[in-house]
Amino acid sequence: MKYRILGKTGFEVSVISMGCWGIGGQWGPIKENQAIQTIDAAFDAGVNLFDTADSYGLGQSEFYTGKALKNKRDKVLIATKVGNWGRRIGDPIGLKSIHSLINCCHASLYRLGTDYIDLYQCHVGTPENPEIFVEAFELLKQQGKIRHYAISTNDLPSLKAINVEGNCAACQIDYSVLSRSAEKDILPYCLENNIGVLLRGPIAQGLLVDKFSADTRFTDSVRLKWNPDGDQREKFLRELGRVSQLRQFVTAERSMLDLALQFVLANPAVTCPIPGMKSPEQARLNVVAADQELEADTLRKIDEICPPGT
Repeated sequence: MKYRILGKTGFEVSVISMGCWGIGGQWGPIKENQAIQTIDAAFDAGVNLFDTADSYGLGQSEFYTGKALKNKRDKVLIATKVGNWGRRIGDPIGLKSIHSLINCCHASLYRLGTDYIDLYQCHVGTPENPEIFVEAFELLKQQGKIRHYAISTNDLPSLKAINVEGNCAACQIDYSVLSRSAEKDILPYCLENNIGVLLRGPIAQGLLVDKFSADTRFTDSVRLKWNPDGDQREKFLRELGRVSQLRQFVTAERSMLDLALQFVLANPAVTCPIPGMKSPEQARLNVVAADQELEADTLRKIDEICPPGT
């Protein structure tokens, strides 16, 4: 496993880290022992950053993550998020005060079974009240409850609002070979301002594993939108077409999954992708992608299929 420094935190982070949304149950049911075995496999393969959120399974992901890492706490980095729980339960009010955020942090600490969070992230992509998040995060840092803070967004003004005091350590960005709009502004801003970059969606919700077809029917709550009666059916079919064009770069040594992860790691602003993992085998397959790098000629050809900035 290779490691990179996460922005101004000084943390050495595995270039393939683990996204823990999948073990929250929204991508299909998962048992506790399976979740723990998956995290164990990722850790054994060199993964040292595990990204979760209080809203993933309404606490389930944090609980499983904390339980799996209980005896490894001094060897790992835990990142979690705050601000999306209300939306998950249909509460339109959301967080309106630093007290609410601090209470949410205490709840996450309890579920995670730890007394500090390495990276605490605003989970609202375009917060109406970014100053409340900043004030709460700064106070939590002073109290030793969190070490650094960040935001999960592709919206540059929102990132700047959280970075108003220059203390935003990282940004979690949706970026993949199929979704390159972040190259226009937010990735360059992160690079220029020493803000670490965690990547969600590096395999485009599974599209870049190349196991789907027009006949695939989804049952998990996240991808129902791609079914024939879903509101993103046309986009799904269009992306399948681009995936089929990308197959020309797949070899006996490089799977489509490898290609997807190696592509995002080629961007100099990126610290680590955080693909979701739901089984030990998935964990091992994700990790080996970092063993190779894409050639400059391959990157140029990919640009012709998936143009930069789109």
